[in-house]
Amino acid sequence: MAWFWQTWLVAVVFIFPIPHTIALRNLLLLIGLLALLPPLTRATRLPLPPALKPAAWGLAAATAWLLLHSLAVAPAPTVALDNLRGDWLQPILTAALAAFASSRIGPNRAIQSIIAALLGHMLWVFGWQLMSWVDNGMATGWPVSIIPFGQNDYQSSLNGFLLSILVAERLAVQLAGLQVAVIAARSGWVGLAISFLADAALRSRNGTVVSVVLLLATTVWIGLRSRRMIFLAFIAIALGSASVALDPRWSGLKESLAIGWNSHSQYWLHGNKALRPPTPSGAVLEESAYARAAWAHQAVLAIGEHPLGLGFGRDGFGRAMAEKYGYPGMVSSHSGWLDFALAAGLPGLVLLLLTAGLAMRGGWRQFRQHHDAAGLMFCFLIGGYLLRCLLDGHFSGWRLGLFAFICGVLIAAMKPAPRQT
Repeated sequence: MAWFWQTWLVAVVFIFPIPHTIALRNLLLLIGLLALLPPLTRATRLPLPPALKPAAWGLAAATAWLLLHSLAVAPAPTVALDNLRGDWLQPILTAALAAFASSRIGPNRAIQSIIAALLGHMLWVFGWQLMSWVDNGMATGWPVSIIPFGQNDYQSSLNGFLLSILVAERLAVQLAGLQVAVIAARSGWVGLAISFLADAALRSRNGTVVSVVLLLATTVWIGLRSRRMIFLAFIAIALGSASVALDPRWSGLKESLAIGWNSHSQYWLHGNKALRPPTPSGAVLEESAYARAAWAHQAVLAIGEHPLGLGFGRDGFGRAMAEKYGYPGMVSSHSGWLDFALAAGLPGLVLLLLTAGLAMRGGWRQFRQHHDAAGLMFCFLIGGYLLRCLLDGHFSGWRLGLFAFICGVLIAAMKPAPRQT
């Protein structure tokens, strides 16, 4: 049955981000659950690595707070509980399903399946852009940001997951030797090259920021003792430089951020061109940076006004703006951290960050104590996703579900604690 579970893992990860495939995704998850039922009736409890037990307690505490908050604090308990089911409890159950499914095959095979599905999406992007380039007569430059579905931050999120896993795997090999490798060395470096090219092809600023931070953290972590680590540092600098040089949005970033944070104009709310604030330099306002800064400022003010939150849900920012300005329709502040604080309150955000920190520490300890590459991948995956959620409102929906699914695979792939004799 190993072939079945490998195929199932690839299919679930590949289908997860594609719009209008929720029914197919749920069908795949149901098939996996039904296939697991007979073995589960005979199997013992899936062991949790001891290094992750503090994170498990943190997750339990966060879940307890969210349940209590939804029942006792949220203005609309029924809505909050429904949102909690969809964007918290369901991802936890998805992670558990992924963990039990992955335990049916070897840990390396499970991780390889995840990598294959994510690489498949990046190759799909390249093929789509190639077709667009050929259709346009190959007379123009390469059609960056052209994507097969959704927006470019869809594929950028997938590439962030892929890069986190591959960088951690290569770092584990550098630190602990070839015996911890999950994939062949050549395949690992080729996968990294594909991920780097995908970052450039997608042209997502926040995705590039996370990629550069991961690469620089890796080189600082291990030091510049290896030519390959020097190469990673060079790639990080090259990615950042290319993004700044090729994406005109960077040029007015600082000025537009300052205007967004400080301006009293409500252009960020209504989009009325007559309210667009001028720039001191006379340059064109970089609207994405302006809006994100303005939304973040308003979210911080709203958190000060509602420190216990407005009820669990991804639209906490929208509800706060509707209450304050009487303008409905907004959803996210475009920062997952701020959205979560507005939904679950400052205690909820503290518990979330505490759980994430304990999970990263647990993954690192798992690697250090057992030379377990899956632990380091787990640490990098959480760190990369946490940083991306700070910069984007990605802590909900399919991104959270897929993140939880991959976490489940990595937890199941970790080496069990040695038995006491």
